[in-house]
Amino acid sequence: MTLNVTFDEKDLQTTEEVPTGKALGGTELMQKWLHEKLDPELVNYFQWIASRKRKLEDKPRLFWVHDLAQDPEVQFLKEKPEEGMGLFEKIIFVSHWQQYQYAVYLGVPYDHGVVVQHAIEPIPIHEKPKDKISCIYISTPHRGLEILLDAWELMKKEYQSEAVDAAELNVFSSFKIYDRPHMDEQYRHVYKKAEDMNSVNYNGTVSNEVIREELQRNHIFAYPSTYIETACICAIEAMSAGCLSVVPNLGALPETCANFAWLYGYEPDPGRHIKVHATILARAINSYWKDETQGLLKMQKQYYDVFYSWNLRINQWTQLLKAMKSGIEDRNKEI
Repeated sequence: MTLNVTFDEKDLQTTEEVPTGKALGGTELMQKWLHEKLDPELVNYFQWIASRKRKLEDKPRLFWVHDLAQDPEVQFLKEKPEEGMGLFEKIIFVSHWQQYQYAVYLGVPYDHGVVVQHAIEPIPIHEKPKDKISCIYISTPHRGLEILLDAWELMKKEYQSEAVDAAELNVFSSFKIYDRPHMDEQYRHVYKKAEDMNSVNYNGTVSNEVIREELQRNHIFAYPSTYIETACICAIEAMSAGCLSVVPNLGALPETCANFAWLYGYEPDPGRHIKVHATILARAINSYWKDETQGLLKMQKQYYDVFYSWNLRINQWTQLLKAMKSGIEDRNKEI
């Protein structure tokens, strides 16, 4: 099976297909993890189509969507049932926000879909370094990295304090995660800016295993997202790691981050977004070690380690797939 990786920005759109064995974005990682944990009989019973409908097989099909309802790749769902949503036993969504969007924009009935949220292996319990506050960015560059770098500069200049002055920013970002290093060319100036900035460490793309280790050494997940997320594995892992998350209320981020993140109103104007993120991030840095913040972070970790754990999610998947398989077999007996 192959997947396309497309982005909302017109200048990033492409029709080149990427083998799932090379791309390691959220969609690919989630499918890899799920299929490793599921009963192989259930995996093989269905054709799994993750966001990109291509060649259809003669078996029950699941359309596991990770994209926005406005994405060109999912517009076929508006067609008559036999050419659209009727091709699939179920449409599986990664957030309730996403399912609502598909109902509104594409007319997908609620009873033809089901929400199964993402899952992770909980980040091990650990102690955060006490010498300084470290912030981390672990997404692709087009999702807000340039906003963050400008906000970081502004924060260091306008919101000085002992904690802010000592704070550092660790950036793990490039398009290599999607097996598309050529996409990095238009972001060379952003990477160069990160490399040249004081208190900023630019690292490019690293494996998920390394990210999980880095999250244990960082305190704040700084993500001024300009990308409408349907869910966010980065945020889930960061919050399991006890990172205080500073993110806008864009797309499914409020759902993914529950009531634990320091959410702020999304600003479509880049200049305004820079100022708002700088302000909130400075407050977060100054507040991280306060008792009330630490109490909230302990509750946060417990929440994410339970509700986004594979122990819980694999049971949901198994029950769902077994029920669907049983229903299909009963239906076939009646034919």
